[in-house]
Amino acid sequence: MLFQLKIAEEKDLGRLTDFIEKAGLSSEGLDHIIDYFVMLEDGNHEVVACIGVEPLNTHGLLRSLVVSDKLKQAHIVTLFQSIQTLAEKKGISSLYLVTNKEASVHFLTLMGFSQIESDVIPDEMLTLDHMSGSLEDPNAMIMVKSS
Repeated sequence: MLFQLKIAEEKDLGRLTDFIEKAGLSSEGLDHIIDYFVMLEDGNHEVVACIGVEPLNTHGLLRSLVVSDKLKQAHIVTLFQSIQTLAEKKGISSLYLVTNKEASVHFLTLMGFSQIESDVIPDEMLTLDHMSGSLEDPNAMIMVKSS
């Protein structure tokens, strides 16, 4: 099956919101940062994966990673590489993420992320609702990648 990678646009907002919410994630604020999202579509123009960055100065928080079971790991690698490239082009030098899945840590380490303690997160990042909310999970692990 053929997939197309693209940077989300305003016209994609409805489809992307539906895709994220069907996965049980919040799409709050998506309309303000739509051009900070990368999405993967199948041959029928259905969204099959997405990931975004919530920017704050030169930092960014990866959010809303949703991947269809139709995809292989190579597609996920491409998605991560694309969001990192987009973030760099938009002046973001440090990407943070929060995961509660131990199995994700190995993959994310291969993608260049390092696990950090919560006390080294820049204070300004803690002002993001998505970051502070994610850290309430007792299993939350924070990772960062700096360019």
